[in-house]
Amino acid sequence: MAIDPLSLIPLFAVLTADLDSKKTLNLSFLVFIITSTVLTFFSIFGNKFLLFMGISIYSFQIIGGFFLLFISYEMVFEKRLTRKKNVAKKIIDENEVKNNAVFPVSIPLVAGPSAITLSVLISKDFGYNALDFYQKIFPIIIILFITSLIILFSNYILKLLNQTFIIILQKIFGLILGALSVEFIALGIKGIS
Repeated sequence: MAIDPLSLIPLFAVLTADLDSKKTLNLSFLVFIITSTVLTFFSIFGNKFLLFMGISIYSFQIIGGFFLLFISYEMVFEKRLTRKKNVAKKIIDENEVKNNAVFPVSIPLVAGPSAITLSVLISKDFGYNALDFYQKIFPIIIILFITSLIILFSNYILKLLNQTFIIILQKIFGLILGALSVEFIALGIKGIS
């Protein structure tokens, strides 16, 4: 939900429209490596990073919940898609798609504040064992792999799926993300008090 690959299909189609298959594959691969590294780091070490910075997990949970609430609002009212389309047009205009794989494609389009926030919250109870890796890290890697495949095949997917269907899914995921954000805020307030 926080990574939101479905709503990014039109943007990825715009980004890859003028690229040959080799450049699209390179972009897809770079985005997968960058986002997997960033989100895995925060999923494993995010809590320790916050402790090092002197920030409580509850404070991070509250502010993260507000960020997630804002992003869910953008998803439901289609403000996020408009903003991301403007970013995509800028990349196409500058003809630097490959050079911009780190910013803005990987961060913040794929691994934005909401995905990093959820990763840090995962790190709170991370047990550094195979079961935790399988339950907490592996699903993130799978979603990022699917996102990379969506980048690779975005033009074909956009032709298969109706734009209206993608917008409906985005709104549903936005509502779910909004409920999740309220839960994070409530748990953070409960933890501080």
